[in-house]
Amino acid sequence: MSDDAELVPGPDPARNLDADDSEHPGFVVLGEDDTPGHKAYYIHLEAKPGKEGELKKFLEDINAGVDDEPGTGPWFALRFSKTVFGIFEAFPDKEARHTHDMGPGGRNFLRFDLLADTLAYPARLYRLDVMHGKYSVMLGHKVVQA
Repeated sequence: MSDDAELVPGPDPARNLDADDSEHPGFVVLGEDDTPGHKAYYIHLEAKPGKEGELKKFLEDINAGVDDEPGTGPWFALRFSKTVFGIFEAFPDKEARHTHDMGPGGRNFLRFDLLADTLAYPARLYRLDVMHGKYSVMLGHKVVQA
């Protein structure tokens, strides 16, 4: 691939930045969903110039929702640069990930008008399999089992 300027940042080097998933205006879902084991999403978001504050608020809204989802966690909002953001969220299995999709956090991605107004191109939602992990420490603190 010689023209890197046309590539989408992140794990999917798709060239058509404006292509929405026909079932999900404002975002594209990539990856497998039928494998066993722990699951995660990595979601890549890029704000239009001047819309960074709106995207930051969108991430705060999602965070408030996932706080009420017992099967979602850990959950992180990420910032790579002034306009590039991301989400990493993990789930015990695909059923918990599906519950999140229609739960208080995941439903934020149904705010199609906000996505169209805020994002430079459709969000990329990557379905991931969690292969290994360190589960006993979170941000420097021991995790206590409930």
